[in-house]
Amino acid sequence: MSSRQTPAIKVDRDDRFPPGIPYIVGNEGAERFSYYGMRQILYVYLTSLFIGFAAESAVSSTDLASAKVRATQITHLFMAGVYLFPMIGAILADRWLGKYRVILLVSLIYCSGHAALAIAGRAGVLGNLGVAEGAMLAGLTLIALGSGGIKPCVSANVGDQFTSRNGHLITRVFQIFYFMINFGSFFASLMTPYLYKHYGPEVAFGVPGILMAVATVIFWMGRNRFVRVPPKPGGRLGALDFVASSLMATPILVLVAVGAGVAEEIVDAAMKGGLSATGGAVVHIAGTYWPHALGSVLACSVGFALFRKRQVLQEDTGFLSVLMFSLRHRGERRPGEDFWAPARRHFGEEAAEGPPAVLRIIVVFSMVSVFWALFDQHASTWVEQAKAMNLTLVVPKAIWSGWLIPATVCGAAFGAVWLFAWVSNRALSRSVTLGALGLVGVWGVGAAAAHFMKPETARVDLLPAQISALNPLFVMLVIPLLNLLVYQPLERRGRPLRPLQRMGIGMCLTSLSFVAVALLQMRIQVQGPGTVHVLWQVIPYLVVTTAEVLVSVTGLEFAYTQAPRAMKSTIAGFWLLCVTFGNVLVAFLAPLQKLSLSTFFWLFAVLMAVASVAFLFLASRYRGKSYLQPGA
Repeated sequence: MSSRQTPAIKVDRDDRFPPGIPYIVGNEGAERFSYYGMRQILYVYLTSLFIGFAAESAVSSTDLASAKVRATQITHLFMAGVYLFPMIGAILADRWLGKYRVILLVSLIYCSGHAALAIAGRAGVLGNLGVAEGAMLAGLTLIALGSGGIKPCVSANVGDQFTSRNGHLITRVFQIFYFMINFGSFFASLMTPYLYKHYGPEVAFGVPGILMAVATVIFWMGRNRFVRVPPKPGGRLGALDFVASSLMATPILVLVAVGAGVAEEIVDAAMKGGLSATGGAVVHIAGTYWPHALGSVLACSVGFALFRKRQVLQEDTGFLSVLMFSLRHRGERRPGEDFWAPARRHFGEEAAEGPPAVLRIIVVFSMVSVFWALFDQHASTWVEQAKAMNLTLVVPKAIWSGWLIPATVCGAAFGAVWLFAWVSNRALSRSVTLGALGLVGVWGVGAAAAHFMKPETARVDLLPAQISALNPLFVMLVIPLLNLLVYQPLERRGRPLRPLQRMGIGMCLTSLSFVAVALLQMRIQVQGPGTVHVLWQVIPYLVVTTAEVLVSVTGLEFAYTQAPRAMKSTIAGFWLLCVTFGNVLVAFLAPLQKLSLSTFFWLFAVLMAVASVAFLFLASRYRGKSYLQPGA
């Protein structure tokens, strides 16, 4: 009998975007406006709240420094919570309710959190400081919970829409996805500080809440267009998975809740009284917080017991179950077998390859936490630096008000239409695009001519929190420029930058951005407040934004493609957990601002340099594979 070679199955290539993508992109743009709009004024509002809304010049330097430290801590602990709860939200989606239901349900929690912030803003205006602080903390907690359900599910939901037929579009969609995040963030960063100054905190916090409601409606409109990967196992077992995992995460939650206060007490004692005072502070902390430690240990133990009970009811192939099986049966390994061999025989090859893949990714991600510790400070310490800089711009009146501002709004509107048409597989014609760009150009030439004929200038007083708009603006510019000037030329030469190489370069750039702000802060300290112009911050913003694109955009893609199919939301949760630890680090070290802000910046520049070297070493040893949904 003659043997015949089986021909390879050819998978048709599909260059169309899945039908659910426009709704996901639109939802993300509105939701990010709501989040960044609120976050943009959070540090400024908290600082004012903690000094009773008095003028900073009327408050003692000690009280003002304490207020700034506390505002920094709460801002970063809030962001830590925002990125902690995704780990639980991922399990809720993957194991019990499914991504679509979780996103829709927690969006309502998200909206209620924004409402609480608006109430806090109003209470502050009326002088009810206790009510304002309580409502603020409640609102931040609700937003962190809501974001916990949304964050790990949205990016994973994007990937779920693709199969091997159109999987080559995933990189492009994640870039679009990140572009829309920053599209919403850019306008939020400009608008909410303006609303805060001219209309008060209740309006400034209320408008982002309206945008969150819009985001929820957009997502609901796409309900019949999404590919929905069902949760496994669902039902009672899924509920047990969720409850057990939530309880086992309690120690991290307690760390976020009380860790900053503990760190501040220790740092203050060390700065004032040296080793003896530090020892006394440690003893006091142990006596004060032992119930928290005991409670977290007990909750974790109960969670582990529920996990064991769930395994008795039906053994699953999740990360922890496969890991624990391998530990219990490690003595059954045969000569030459690896740690996972018993699990491979028991669960099968596909199930057993999940945990080692997740662990490999976690090891590489561990150093990324330091990146987030630096990056997220553009919402706190960088705003504080901007407050001490010259914020006045003198601009050509005809160009500024007659072209730049309206053209930006019109251009953004056209860009949104163009993007939605493209991801809806109905791209606008080249002539329409070129015509719109040409119209903006002609408009600009006319504004320049008007200025030449009647040269008038206008004074623009920027707000410190508005400077952060440079970050999303640069993201929207850096993403296409990196593709055009770096990625594509290297690909044509057969030397593409691999994801981990991009991330390593980005982390090194992050350290340089903090060298830049440290040098600026030293110059401010020498020359005095209000002398160094805020436009100098363009340099560190450009550097850290380039780093963000290299690390964060690439990390989202890397996390999804390297995660086994059953663990994609879970690994997205691990990625976001890195942000939690980064922000906890900032909250822990925030009291060191009392030494000087420049010393604080230098400390983080050195930490980032060390983390970059460690990341490059770990990345060089990483070996993995890609996982995508099978073709239809």
